[in-house]
Amino acid sequence: MYEKAIEICREDTPPVHLAHWGIGEIHLNNHRYEEARYHLSRAIELEPNEPVYHYLLGCTFRYMNEIGRATYHLHKSVRLDDSKDMYWCELGWVVGFNQDLEMGIEYLKKALRINPLNSKALADLSVLYAKAAKFGEALVCIEEALKHDPDDMQIAEMKEGLQFYKSEFERLSGPSDSQ
Repeated sequence: MYEKAIEICREDTPPVHLAHWGIGEIHLNNHRYEEARYHLSRAIELEPNEPVYHYLLGCTFRYMNEIGRATYHLHKSVRLDDSKDMYWCELGWVVGFNQDLEMGIEYLKKALRINPLNSKALADLSVLYAKAAKFGEALVCIEEALKHDPDDMQIAEMKEGLQFYKSEFERLSGPSDSQ
């Protein structure tokens, strides 16, 4: 994202939206969501076609549990720039976990087509597959995430949890079709 800031600064544009972006991102990173919302909204008012502003505001709204607003801004970010895997990844998670499971899976697959090494997208996809009781697919995704990020303890713990839930699901309902 910092490369994008430098790119924007090189252009002959007023820097006010950049200040709001920077301040908003600092607030977001420090879990001060109301302040982040304010500054990122101001950045969008001044520069409405900047996808990273919509992405960050979408993330802010997700943390504020305002899913409709989060989805709106995340969709806007991918409409403005569909080449960023992190935009698709966040959209996939928000939509898949809160609204439309299958659509969320498709958005996460889009993120992985852009960047097959995105371990966050793989981990999120594994959770959505598990939510759909597709434990075999979930384990494939989490194992792939571990290949790319073997030191990530959260992913390792997710794998253990998925293995447990898969075995319990099979024990209670019989083997699944997606082993």
